[in-house]
Amino acid sequence: MEGPSRLPPPPFKLHKSAPSPLRYSGAIRKVAKKNQVRDNLPEGGNKEEDNQVEEENLRTEEETAEDSVFMKPPTDSLDVIDTGAHRISLRLPSQDSFSEDSLVSEESLAEEAKKKNEEEEAAAKERQAQRQMMAIDELVQSEKSYLRMLQICTVNIRNSLQNLQPPPPDLDSMFLYIEEVMDVSSRLLSMLDQKQLTADNPDFLENLCVSFLSLSSDIEAAYKEYLWNYNHISLLENSYKQKEALWNDIIKIIKSSAPEVNATSLSFFLVMPVQRIARYPLLLQTIQKHTDPSHPAYTLLEQAAHTSVALNCRINEYKRFREVADKYKKTENLTIIDKINRLNTHSIAKKTARFSQHIKHETGMAPK
Repeated sequence: MEGPSRLPPPPFKLHKSAPSPLRYSGAIRKVAKKNQVRDNLPEGGNKEEDNQVEEENLRTEEETAEDSVFMKPPTDSLDVIDTGAHRISLRLPSQDSFSEDSLVSEESLAEEAKKKNEEEEAAAKERQAQRQMMAIDELVQSEKSYLRMLQICTVNIRNSLQNLQPPPPDLDSMFLYIEEVMDVSSRLLSMLDQKQLTADNPDFLENLCVSFLSLSSDIEAAYKEYLWNYNHISLLENSYKQKEALWNDIIKIIKSSAPEVNATSLSFFLVMPVQRIARYPLLLQTIQKHTDPSHPAYTLLEQAAHTSVALNCRINEYKRFREVADKYKKTENLTIIDKINRLNTHSIAKKTARFSQHIKHETGMAPK
């Protein structure tokens, strides 16, 4: 009778893991124990019974050894296992080492954060210093450009206009008080140049504030008269425009005297003092914005900024006062014919309504 055929081997192979040191140790002990049991057996005994007893003894001993190896708790972070053939050291991390590592990590992170904050603060201070220097330089350079434009207007253009035949009427009143304005501007720049300091020098800001404060009264005196007279300058220029030939000559002189600015009227230059006095507070406040309060000149800078604002307020108040006074003065100087000519239906109706209202108040017809 033909037996069953053998099944073909599986097409895949299982991965054979590397033998562990404990396996080598158990094999060594098993061989040693087998030899010992064989020596203790009587000669001529049953081989099958002997082998069975021997295997049971070895299996019991191997299980006991494995339990002792895997169930014994570690007493230290370093356990040594002696397998006979190999000596294996297993180091387990302790709680102290974890604490030390975390402490070092926290310290390094704190140090990096501190270093980053210091770098950011240094960069912010550097940017602030650069902006402060730019603001100071803008004030100085714009003052120089402003003075140069006034010099072109009062020297080149004015002299050329005086050489016209005939010269424009009332030409001196066109340039009234402008020389006083140029004088205070020139003195301010001279005081800044006396110590030969640059805008990036910390002492330059103090010198600037001291110079402006010392000239504040002279600046106010010069500019308030000029701003009050500026309305007359505008009226006079409009009268020049009414004469076409004269105005064409004025335009030619302006363009030849200052070709780089492309000016087309005298007011292009004569309005500059009006704009300049109003710009001082903005320039000084910009410098103050980019100056650290711990700066030695910060108190002087704050005082200069407040002075420039108060100075503009007083100049505007003086200008309004003079305009109102001039208005009433012109009315008093009018002749009877001029007063009659100024009357119209609107003014007559307005005066009649005011008079009738006064009568009603006096007679009690209307409450006061």
